Amino acid sequence: MVQATIEQRHSGILSRATAEEIHVQGLGEGVWPTKLANAILPPFVVLMRLTMGWIFVYAGFDKLINGFSAGGFLVHATRGPLAGWFQSLGENQAALDVINPMVVWGEILIGLALVFGITTRWAAFWGATMMFMFYIAQLPPEHNPFMEYYLIYILVLGVIGALGAGRILGLDAVIERLPFVRRIPGASYLLG
Repeated sequence: MVQATIEQRHSGILSRATAEEIHVQGLGEGVWPTKLANAILPPFVVLMRLTMGWIFVYAGFDKLINGFSAGGFLVHATRGPLAGWFQSLGENQAALDVINPMVVWGEILIGLALVFGITTRWAAFWGATMMFMFYIAQLPPEHNPFMEYYLIYILVLGVIGALGAGRILGLDAVIERLPFVRRIPGASYLLG
């Protein structure tokens, strides 16, 4: 509750009402009771973070163990306005020597960062960037004219980053309290 002074004009006379209570409703206030939101949202955010982390870790280790080359995907599965560029990358061995480890180790490191809640926003950003690159390589989507699972992953990673999911049962909460991290300008934006 906020204490306020309200001035009212009645037929040219200025009257003053003091100690009037004004209630300013918060963004989500009234939709969910605060106790219920505090009980449900943190576990849900952690579950989203762990799920996305597992998806990335599993995909990366599967590629690492079973062998992976982006060449097949880039040459045969790309379509749309950027297909020529992606296909030329798939035919260039020097480009594949860079792309293959970036995909494999990128997925593994992004996934581990999400699972452990370490540099969560940074990991969510790069995960969303990777998903966006996979998405634009196959424009337009094959099974749906607009929505594709890559876009869902991008949205979920955006929510994870926006909510600072690494601070909830993650190592980012511990790392942010370290003295040398507090001295680094903007470090809290990468963490969380």
